[in-house]
Amino acid sequence: MSSPPPPRNIEEDLQRNEEEEPAPEVDDADIPVDPLLTLLYIRHTLTSPWSSSEEREAAKTALMEEMEKHNMAPYIRLVCEALGVPLDESKLAEMDAINAKKVAAFDARLKDAVDNLGDTEVRDVLQAKCDHYARIGDLEMCMKTNEECAAKTLATGPKLDLYFQRIRLGIAFSDNDIAAKGITDAHRLMKDGDWERRNRLRVYEGIYHVFIRDFQRGSALLLDSITTFASGELLTFQEFVFITVVASLPVLSRLELRRRIVYSPEVNRTSVDDVRDLVNSIYDCQYNKVFPNLEVVCQHLRKVVYLSPHVSYFFREMRVLIFTQFLDSYSSVTWSRWEPLSVFRAGAGQHAVHTDLQRAYCMQSGPCRRQRRDVSRRYDEL
Repeated sequence: MSSPPPPRNIEEDLQRNEEEEPAPEVDDADIPVDPLLTLLYIRHTLTSPWSSSEEREAAKTALMEEMEKHNMAPYIRLVCEALGVPLDESKLAEMDAINAKKVAAFDARLKDAVDNLGDTEVRDVLQAKCDHYARIGDLEMCMKTNEECAAKTLATGPKLDLYFQRIRLGIAFSDNDIAAKGITDAHRLMKDGDWERRNRLRVYEGIYHVFIRDFQRGSALLLDSITTFASGELLTFQEFVFITVVASLPVLSRLELRRRIVYSPEVNRTSVDDVRDLVNSIYDCQYNKVFPNLEVVCQHLRKVVYLSPHVSYFFREMRVLIFTQFLDSYSSVTWSRWEPLSVFRAGAGQHAVHTDLQRAYCMQSGPCRRQRRDVSRRYDEL
């Protein structure tokens, strides 16, 4: 029988790691998050059953202020229909009139550019018009203008930026088809793309895969981007690190967890204390702390729009991982007589533990079998 490793001194390990391999400074504060994605996050807070009444009221106020400030009539119609809120037709008519004047001005500039200027000027006007439709939340017209602009764009970099905009639109409007096609189109051009846009595409694709619950692929892409993050228009670096660690926990081996998460300077320098505490309690085999830390992280997951649909899945996978890791140290354990197993009692009842162990065995994800009186490890199956 092998015993769990002794707890590490995280501060000393981190200091030694930083001395050996200094991490680059990460600063995405000057890159604002796409306004449509900001509104998506606010809408999630407004509609989530886990939000408090104060959080919902603040989200409702922020949402209405942002939509009215930028005359987002198409987006207001979409949101009000989804929430079952009556429309203020007179106010929407005023917004439509303002937006129509702006579009007419763009059309006049576009005609002048087509008649008297070159392709670059035509493209610039189309890009500005596309950005206007994005700002007011008109998905259909924004996609149409984006495609027109892409047809006029020859350079790889600007065309990739248009594809990135399509991916953001797909995410902002929860349209996976638009996001997936944008990723496919971007990959088609990426062989001629620059280093910075390659890194951005990895983040975009990683977030998309996490959103559709492909944690294996998503975590691989996000982990490869953690030292070169440059996608502040999609989410903040702190949110990025949190999502990366959460997506990686169920799929990484213990060795990879140590190398890519536990000793990661980027993770340890970012204010993601809740998920870092969970990682450390799992890695250090501090089983009396695992379930309380897991509950805190799951509460956080419910507030993240990309992760909230996967809370139950994550909770289930983490329990299987924890029990499997625990049983790796023993040939046989019983609930009533083996003291090490008592560390779970504070976080989960006996029935819950037996249910999780049975699920792990049925899923063939745990090296154990459940018996009436004990849980025995089968070495011949390893």
